[in-house]
Amino acid sequence: MPQINYYSFYSLFHHDLDKNIFENKSIILNKKNTNQRDTKNTLNRLGKIILELISNIFDKNKGYEISLTLTGGMDSRLILACLLNAGVKPNCMVYGNPESKDVVYSKKLAEQLGLKFHNAVSQPPDKDWYYQWVVETIKRDNGNSHLHRAHRTAAIAEHAEMYQPKVLFTGHMGGEGIRGLTYNNYFASPFFEWVNEEKKGPLEAAKIVLKDYFLKTENIDFDTLINQVAELPWMKHDKELNKFYFLYGLVGDIHHAQDIRLYQTYVEKVVPFFLQEEYLEALFNSKYHFLARSRGFMGKLRNPWLYCKLIEQIYPPLLDFPLANGFSPREYLKGLWYYVPVKVYRDFRKKDKYPPSFSYGKWYQEFVQEHALNISPEIWEIYDKKRYFEALGKNEHRTDEGYWHKFSNPIYFDLVEKYKKAKL
Repeated sequence: MPQINYYSFYSLFHHDLDKNIFENKSIILNKKNTNQRDTKNTLNRLGKIILELISNIFDKNKGYEISLTLTGGMDSRLILACLLNAGVKPNCMVYGNPESKDVVYSKKLAEQLGLKFHNAVSQPPDKDWYYQWVVETIKRDNGNSHLHRAHRTAAIAEHAEMYQPKVLFTGHMGGEGIRGLTYNNYFASPFFEWVNEEKKGPLEAAKIVLKDYFLKTENIDFDTLINQVAELPWMKHDKELNKFYFLYGLVGDIHHAQDIRLYQTYVEKVVPFFLQEEYLEALFNSKYHFLARSRGFMGKLRNPWLYCKLIEQIYPPLLDFPLANGFSPREYLKGLWYYVPVKVYRDFRKKDKYPPSFSYGKWYQEFVQEHALNISPEIWEIYDKKRYFEALGKNEHRTDEGYWHKFSNPIYFDLVEKYKKAKL
């Protein structure tokens, strides 16, 4: 298996990590008053860096197939701008429901630009198909990738077989560096949100979350657990710096890294573009990252500005192609006085028009019910079997991935143990 080409953000600060990161935060925040000339210079520097990054990778891989995970969002659109600037026409890959927003917008974009387009895993899933890719996912990453990555494994397997790319560009963590951390129950439980926002103490939050995830809390040494958790990088600083560490230490290095490792079992070189050292150094020494931007609603509205300006600088023809939010970069650059009222109107008209790319519906409940019956007794020494099946038997299940983690975790751990014992 190829070695992961994954960049840890911590290596940006080479000596005393805590001291340097606080110093960097101070420098960054002082740049809020940067004048227009400095803004232009910073944009030019960012643009030059990311173009050089693309060029260096492309120069080493001329003559080979190059692919891009293209969605309807800003992250992959900026990568596409860089590739087109370099004269590269990538194979564009997306996955899931053909009627989903990402598929609709990325397909239209690829077709208008004359790019090869591939919507992988486009058929509705079922429990047997999913289990096949769950097993493949566990085997390919030696049990380190969660079974919820199964449809992504299926997608990259299908794409690699069809196009045989040597290089795959991905947009992992592109938006997070600009907009910051959004709390949800997708890549982590509510524990961090509750504690970091001072809604609950660590002990109370831990007991609630572990009980909700069907752990037998009576067997847990909470003093030891809380002491260990308190030493994690995203628990040791102020609220905003904790989010910084959480983003790059957990969301990036644990959550997104699973996809990257799995992709690398099919494609020789995977480039998580927004996790490259050159890009991160430039972004976090500018005033455009989430620690430096304005807070609140107005700050959120300004998030797309950087990528829109970079697209304008790098490949202007892409300014006129709509994004999945219904706007083109050129429309956004007309200013917030134009963007806000028109966005409100368009959002109202298109409300609930598009289904999700991948939905955990009735088929997933059937998958969990079937495989929960085969969980080994050792797993039930940790999880409360009675409470688990009582909750699973209810008919009020949601269709999002975050919700189903608590039911699929015991299945995942059981399958990993069976894999390690050569029983899978």
